[in-house]
Amino acid sequence: MSLYFVHFFSCALPLSVMISLTSKKFKHIFKQFLAIFLGFLFAYFAFFIAASFLQTQNLIFNINFIFVFCLFLCFVFYFWQKFEILSLIFSFILSFCVALQYDFLSQDFPIFSASLLDSQALISLGFIFLALGICILIFFFLRLQKNSLASFILLVLVVFLESDKILAQILLTLMRENFISTYDFLLSFVAKSLYFSAYNVYLYLVFIAILAFLSLKMRVKNIQKKEFLDIDFRKNIAYNAFIYRYFSAVLFCVLLSLSVLSYFHLISSKPLKIDEPTEIMPNDEGLFVFDMSQFRDNKLHRYAYVSKQGKVIRFFILNKREDRDSPVAVFDACMICGDMGYIKKDGELICISCNVRIFLPSVGKLGGCNPIPLEFKFDGQKIIIALKDVEAGSNYFNQIKEIEVTDPVSKEKLINLKAPFSYSYKGIIYYFATEKNYEEFKTDPEKYTDEDKQAHFMIQRRNDAH
Repeated sequence: MSLYFVHFFSCALPLSVMISLTSKKFKHIFKQFLAIFLGFLFAYFAFFIAASFLQTQNLIFNINFIFVFCLFLCFVFYFWQKFEILSLIFSFILSFCVALQYDFLSQDFPIFSASLLDSQALISLGFIFLALGICILIFFFLRLQKNSLASFILLVLVVFLESDKILAQILLTLMRENFISTYDFLLSFVAKSLYFSAYNVYLYLVFIAILAFLSLKMRVKNIQKKEFLDIDFRKNIAYNAFIYRYFSAVLFCVLLSLSVLSYFHLISSKPLKIDEPTEIMPNDEGLFVFDMSQFRDNKLHRYAYVSKQGKVIRFFILNKREDRDSPVAVFDACMICGDMGYIKKDGELICISCNVRIFLPSVGKLGGCNPIPLEFKFDGQKIIIALKDVEAGSNYFNQIKEIEVTDPVSKEKLINLKAPFSYSYKGIIYYFATEKNYEEFKTDPEKYTDEDKQAHFMIQRRNDAH
């Protein structure tokens, strides 16, 4: 949910800084906010129309040129604030460009993804309003700044970093469309600019915090009461209290913003990972046998079997219902997203690859992003899975573990990942010590893959190669 704060705040904070510093001398704040609101409103409709015709990329690409031009116009309006109407038009255009950037950034993360209003959507919306409130407070704080040098440095910092980001986006689009060649120095510039642009907002907040401390110099010092009803004394006391309140509010908002941003970049944005599976071996009868009691905790229990070719085959077992025994065994992969796996969180099964939430009672059924079903038997006490059914899912997985294998032709022992030749036959990878063995196997695979000779389902203990 902090994602919504980050998206809005990273777009709105630079806008708040630029507009506040380029219109400090105008007193009609309502007109300024109206221009900003209309900019966001028009941007929404423009993006909606572009999305209807699948032209959002083209819209953003063209608007970026206008945006870069407006960024450098900030310096003009910083020093030349004579005509209010021009300032309002500039605020509208700048807001329009920033709003389109935000719409494009957040288009894949709708707040209201269902017809019903849920608590998660309300919390996400609350994060956006929190970001908006902080930006408005900073807007008013910067308008009161009397340290023109520090304010100008902040404006230069914002314009430079935002221009760098927009230019990188423009160059990336031009390279994708083959309008310009992909020179190494351009690729390096684009990659670094887009990567570090995610952290621009940290620099803005740190500089705003510095301005907050500098604002304490605006206090009236050595206040002395000259008479019983000293109006100037009371005004100075009130003015100092006003400065303290602004300082405290801005510093609190900076710390709060840094906390939310840090949580997002350090924790929330990190990709989900599956826990390490428990590597297991079947019994002498070629069966995996599990006691039902270990699954009544309703957690996801992940296992892995390493085939004799070194393929790591993952599957998991979980109890789908809390009120009764309802176990299900499935491969830790799906036909759509591959073998990145699943995690169980808040009563839902979540696909690591596409973040789809899966209703637990549907686990074990074919279709959609459900994990691939695995044959099993349940007698009320034991869950039994045959080795041949586990090995049937070998092709669903890509991970290969380094183990000792046997050349099917010469019976020579070798390490699978270091074997000079390999050949896939009927979904099984065979490894060879020499090219001669490899060619001989290809000529007549059936000669070397007879199930009785290979003991395909015979259980043999293997030690990992060191």
